[in-house]
Amino acid sequence: MTVIIIAAVFIIALILFNLIIKRMNAPKVSSSSTEKSSSTPEKKDPGADFKEILDTLIKLNLLIRTDRDFSMDLILKIESIIDDLKALIPDMITRYPGETLTYELKKIGATHLFKTVKEYLDLSLDSRQIQRQAFEKTIESLHDVCKRSRQIVDNNEIAEFKTMAHFLEGKFS
Repeated sequence: MTVIIIAAVFIIALILFNLIIKRMNAPKVSSSSTEKSSSTPEKKDPGADFKEILDTLIKLNLLIRTDRDFSMDLILKIESIIDDLKALIPDMITRYPGETLTYELKKIGATHLFKTVKEYLDLSLDSRQIQRQAFEKTIESLHDVCKRSRQIVDNNEIAEFKTMAHFLEGKFS
């Protein structure tokens, strides 16, 4: 029962966060902006990018919470990564939209984390036991990447952006 309540509160928080992001990114209509939009090619809305990533992270959270055989310590670690990504990615999109590190973190949030966890969950219980150590290493590595990326952004370590992005590209691509 507690798990259901926690999951419901988490989902509600994510929906409210999404609504806030949408409201902040809502285009302001003016005559000059409508003229510009017809002459320039459309760019993908960063808010739409984040919404897709957020949807994937919500699906992942529901997936791990509904699997009865998935251990609570792994659930907590993955939820920690999800929390880091949902805080880090909008900041990266806003402050450093063209950086490779932003692209790599978006890719982790949009596909890599979900794919890694889903592949593990699709294993039989016996196979999970065999693969658990490797899976835990991958999850720990993703957790470390999120923490280090947060430090890079918080400290505005521009020189580290490319180094970290190349590391992520080689490790998770």
